[in-house]
Amino acid sequence: MTAAVALLVLAGVAAGPLLARVARTGRRRLAGWALLAALVTAAHFALAGADPIARMVGICLTLLAAMKGLVFAEWGGRLPLTRYLVFALLWFGMDPASFRRRRGGLGWKEDARMGGLLMAVGTLGAWLVWKAGWQQVFVMFLPMSLGFHFGALRVLKAAHRAAGFPVRTLFPNVLHTRGLGDFWSRRWNVGYSQMMQRLVGRPVAARAGSAAGTLAVFVGSGVLHELAITLPVQSGFGLPTLFFTGHGLLTLAERKFGRSMGRIPALLAVIAPLGLLFPPAFQSEVIARCLEVFTFLPAVEPPS
Repeated sequence: MTAAVALLVLAGVAAGPLLARVARTGRRRLAGWALLAALVTAAHFALAGADPIARMVGICLTLLAAMKGLVFAEWGGRLPLTRYLVFALLWFGMDPASFRRRRGGLGWKEDARMGGLLMAVGTLGAWLVWKAGWQQVFVMFLPMSLGFHFGALRVLKAAHRAAGFPVRTLFPNVLHTRGLGDFWSRRWNVGYSQMMQRLVGRPVAARAGSAAGTLAVFVGSGVLHELAITLPVQSGFGLPTLFFTGHGLLTLAERKFGRSMGRIPALLAVIAPLGLLFPPAFQSEVIARCLEVFTFLPAVEPPS
């Protein structure tokens, strides 16, 4: 199974430069999305019967690789092979232009310090959640997200900037959120937001208007999260799409009335329905079981 996933990942990455050579935009996009569907379907069947965590990781890696290829083809620029591989395999962002050339004097030490601190805090928090046996989805997800999204990815950013690549923070401070639209476009996974605008939002907006483009981004996000969340556990289908569609409609309402809902309401709008984004089966078979990594820590016996 590991070999099969590796081959699918390589196929998704290799598709980028090949798709970029297709001159006609419509054909390139159709071929890219068809390839993505084929690769994820192949990953699904290759991992049939595997542990849910293994299925999630395998499907997500395949999906990420295919999306990298689509983004690179849509970008339209060129990268040397080594830099393309760094972008495709060693970075979670979706901006190939950051790897076009190296720059000197990029700041990175603060990112390394802050990222390391958040990794430590997140790990400690996850251990406390595991030790206490808490099962509420937000309580489980918060320290894991703090350690990975805000910690490990910040350290990875520091490594790339130290190497001369001007990548940016993927998860800026969510406490600065001004509204739901601001949260999804500028505060949470800005690389993913950039990808969805490039691949879905702008093409749809060009044909049907900006509101349709915005809603298409959210509905498309729901479908992609179905592949990453509900497909691995074979349960909860439709709930992530409902989560994102609802947020898309709220974002359009913010835009229509010309007023953001504010930081606290926006954060509550994200947190309160997390059970839709992460259905019960995913909570128990993936999130809670990821916390079980702490069972491998050696037991500390009290002094006699």
